[in-house]
Amino acid sequence: MKKLNLIFLILVFGLLALPMLSMPFFAEESSSEKRELAALPQVVTDGKLNSNFAGELDDYVRDHIGFRSLMVESNTRLMAGLFGESAEDDVILGKDGWLYYEGTVNDYLNLPTMTDRAVSCAAHSLKMLQDFAKGQGADFVLAVIPNKNSLYGEHMPDRFAPRAQEGNYEKIMAALKAEGVQIADVKSALAAEGKVLYQTTDTHWTYEGALTGYRSILKAAGRKDETFAGLTFTERRDWPADLSGMLPGLDDGLTQQQYPDYSFTYTRTSHETAVDAVQLTTHQENAEGSAVIYRDSFCNTMQEYFAETTRDVLFSRATPYRADYITSRKADLAVLEMGERNLRNLSVMAPVMEAPAAELSGTPSGISDGALTLFKENYSGYLHLFGTIDESLLGEDYRVYLVTEKDGSFAAREAFPIYESGKLGESGSCDNGWSAYIKAETAEGAKLYLAVESGGQLYMGALPEGD
Repeated sequence: MKKLNLIFLILVFGLLALPMLSMPFFAEESSSEKRELAALPQVVTDGKLNSNFAGELDDYVRDHIGFRSLMVESNTRLMAGLFGESAEDDVILGKDGWLYYEGTVNDYLNLPTMTDRAVSCAAHSLKMLQDFAKGQGADFVLAVIPNKNSLYGEHMPDRFAPRAQEGNYEKIMAALKAEGVQIADVKSALAAEGKVLYQTTDTHWTYEGALTGYRSILKAAGRKDETFAGLTFTERRDWPADLSGMLPGLDDGLTQQQYPDYSFTYTRTSHETAVDAVQLTTHQENAEGSAVIYRDSFCNTMQEYFAETTRDVLFSRATPYRADYITSRKADLAVLEMGERNLRNLSVMAPVMEAPAAELSGTPSGISDGALTLFKENYSGYLHLFGTIDESLLGEDYRVYLVTEKDGSFAAREAFPIYESGKLGESGSCDNGWSAYIKAETAEGAKLYLAVESGGQLYMGALPEGD
């Protein structure tokens, strides 16, 4: 009996040790999860002992251990088949083979992640960007692309039950309309098609869905184009899906795509020509106009329609949004396209544009020391000033102005009511910030003040020296 127990223990420990012992012969060199594997760490880096060696070695072993792909794929199948659950935290296993992105759950459940004040700040900031675009002779359109489960939620697991209340999307749409921001109603346009225009195992829409989005943007801008009238599509199951690609072993990672039956003739003129390049420029000799499109991954399938019907287009994935592209490209159309799940970003990152001149009226009350913070950085030819405002000065919304004083003369410029969370960190509700880009000479030799208008009151105080 003791011998059997010993043999059993040897077998168990042998099986447990097999993946590690097999590393020299069967080490994993690529990831079935489509990501870069950890590199073998060095004990000494830059002439010094690597203090992170232990952690980096652990990452390396986890990624390269023998038979890893087999174990990962087996776990994926087990979780899906036995428990009906996804083995990847970012993926939700829906009904009928549908997959959803976990980052859209709050939106689906109508759980707002933005305060009412952050919503107001985001809407007003977009109005400021729209005013800038119009001042440069460009139409401005905001296009929010709905999450897949916002349109096709019937395939979501039953455990997710939306609440009967407004979420980020409903709140910010109402605030944007109140501000007069031009909005493309992409969600209604997609719903009106009466068919599935998103991919079942990918986050995004198809080329046919993207065409509907393109048309709704043109409609919002008061434009019409018949280039793609009557366009037909050919469906093939060959598209690398982002969601199933994170679940190796569940399927081959491919999903259906509806390809347009059209021969595009535009050319890509930028150095980087990949569809998802940070900056991509296109030229169509037989078209007119110039456009700047601030975009995310949903534009991968929509940009060809704009490129084919507009003489010159700049597609930019860079953030913060550079408003000066509208000027330099002499654009007559500026589009801000973003996914519904990213709406919160509108309240935590100000566009790059010179703060517009403003007029202040009334006698302001003073602001006590310590109620304002100031940070400075040089950014792309501008002096970027940003900071926070004490919560006690702010109501449901607010407007903020940077005031400079030189030789007893005051000048005001409107700042964005934006909390720069990427620079200030996540603290509190992240809805009590300000951000302004100005020319360096504007601040040179000037004393800086901040004026805050909230709840019918005007406050003004000197800004501290800043960091």
